[in-house]
Amino acid sequence: MDLTIVIPSYNHNNSVVECVLALDHNEAEIIVVDDSSTQPVVVPPNSARVIRHNRHRGRAAALNTGLRAAAHDLVLVIDDDIYAAPDMVEQLVEEFNLLDNPLIALAGHVVWDPDLPLTLTMRWLEGTGKFPAPTLLFRPFVLDYGGYDENFTRGMEDVELELRLKQHGLESRRLESAVGFQNKIIQIRDFVEREFTCGLSAVYLHSKFPEYLPQVDDMEALLRNEKHAADAEAAVSEIALLEQADSDTLPSGASDLFAHVCRHYFLHGVFEGLRDMGGIKQRKRDSSTLAIYNHACGLEEMGELDEARRLFRLVLHRPDEEYWSGAEYHLGCIESALGNAPTADMHFVECIRLNPGHSDARRALNQPSLYREVSPNVFEMIGPPMPTRVLFIVFGDLGDVVNGFPVVAALREKFEAETVWLTSPKYAGLARASFADAVRETDMRGIIPWEWIHSEGFTHVFCPEGDANREEWEASGLHRIDFMALKCGVELETHRTWLEPGPEALTEAKGFLEQHGLKRGEFVAAAHIGATSRHWPHSNLVKLATEIDMPVVVLGEKTDPAVPGTISCFGKSFQVVAALIGWSAFYLGPDSGISWIATTTGAPMGVFMDPTPPNDLNTGFRDVLLAEKKDIEEWGIYTSPETVIQHLRSNILIKEPQ
Repeated sequence: MDLTIVIPSYNHNNSVVECVLALDHNEAEIIVVDDSSTQPVVVPPNSARVIRHNRHRGRAAALNTGLRAAAHDLVLVIDDDIYAAPDMVEQLVEEFNLLDNPLIALAGHVVWDPDLPLTLTMRWLEGTGKFPAPTLLFRPFVLDYGGYDENFTRGMEDVELELRLKQHGLESRRLESAVGFQNKIIQIRDFVEREFTCGLSAVYLHSKFPEYLPQVDDMEALLRNEKHAADAEAAVSEIALLEQADSDTLPSGASDLFAHVCRHYFLHGVFEGLRDMGGIKQRKRDSSTLAIYNHACGLEEMGELDEARRLFRLVLHRPDEEYWSGAEYHLGCIESALGNAPTADMHFVECIRLNPGHSDARRALNQPSLYREVSPNVFEMIGPPMPTRVLFIVFGDLGDVVNGFPVVAALREKFEAETVWLTSPKYAGLARASFADAVRETDMRGIIPWEWIHSEGFTHVFCPEGDANREEWEASGLHRIDFMALKCGVELETHRTWLEPGPEALTEAKGFLEQHGLKRGEFVAAAHIGATSRHWPHSNLVKLATEIDMPVVVLGEKTDPAVPGTISCFGKSFQVVAALIGWSAFYLGPDSGISWIATTTGAPMGVFMDPTPPNDLNTGFRDVLLAEKKDIEEWGIYTSPETVIQHLRSNILIKEPQ
């Protein structure tokens, strides 16, 4: 059949084999995505294709890997601890074909494997339906809207995908006759951990869908819940004792006890999640992870490389992400010392992917024999004179790229030679609007491709972005644009970028206005702010949209959720975004991202400034742009919507259509 079955797997090596064998008779393509299990997944010959991640990235990332690798548009997603009944797949496919609607997600029905001894926790769960079910999806529809959100590493990625796709017409259905068997023994401690991690994920889910999970906003209830931690732990201990007694039935009152435990640990996870995101206070780091990391470093210094390597790998499988890039760097050093250069480079590359500012990993990779480093991350070719050719390497975020425009223009003028910009595919289209003579793309952010550079004959190579030179940048006290200019040895004539949208972008922008009945100068443009806990929230934008006498166009990524009462404009090119902002009466946005595109336009703008930025180099937009754009209002992220609404009413004049 024209079907791909995707099975994400992590450290369930035995059950994933049984999962594959239960599906093998269907003559479908089967892909197992091994999310860097401690022991690599091995399946019976010719039963499935195994794709292995080089590090643990989470279920959402594993599912995206499988979706992208699938040969067929119809995809069944099934977890590795669910065994399909013989006719489960056939029933799902027949029903999907009968419905003949690619916008349907068709889920099966999961019950406990009859061969498993049921714990009290499993008996209670049996009546709640809290099972992840095998789901049949139309792959192009899912991928068109971004696939699974890989920021979900602790669960609830299925819920987020369903909520997001429902905004684009998804209809979810369940087929009771398509049965799968859950083959995993769950006791009360397992259940508590699951509810807690779901609570952690709920905070991010709520930030994307503010009307979902209102518990996240009820701080009084969350604080009350924290006061009952001892009672909840006592309930868990009581259930654990009952499970040890091998009780076959739920005692009287046990259901209420489970419900209490479920609610408490979910809300406790929400509380801790808010701490992680800065909503309360920073949660203490896991001291055991730090102890493992430090012990591994000590063993490496003593030359105990095998044991150090084992411990650094263990760090990569723990949830404390702040230690991952360091572990990757040390693994690279260990492999290099053992003479495994390709493996060492793989770890250094991963280190830079996790932390683009890790200068030691960058230096370990960037050791060109035909170039000399005249200053950190600034190189010149060694050898006989050649025609000057300049390479400007900036990846960064949107602000880095926009700030790179004046710098690359100054480089081109200084050397009076061809100047090429190397950046990521995401920003290549934007970079082509600069004065660079050419733009080249690479997915290997932060890695300098020396063989290609030499083959192209570049004589000067500049890598000036702040994250690639973190220590030097912070010591300079300069804003990113002035720091990049300093690294490149150029004087800037302007700090402001002018972005010409181009004929195709203008045509697309005009079409958007016509589609939604909008006129130039008679709508407000806003970036999709509020997707995290640290910016002007969606609820404020909703209030603004309902109280001003103008349509509000919200600009953002293709996967962003719609904001009620506004017009969504997601997934457009930066040139189209620039055109729409330029035609708006006013622009609103955070102190990053699309707001840098807004600075290239003539539209007045308001920016929400974070009072606790990640470093003290984040100055106001007006300070950065000097006197080159004066119509910028700067507010704090806690500014009330009433203040913004009053400013718009007082300062926006309806422009005559052009």
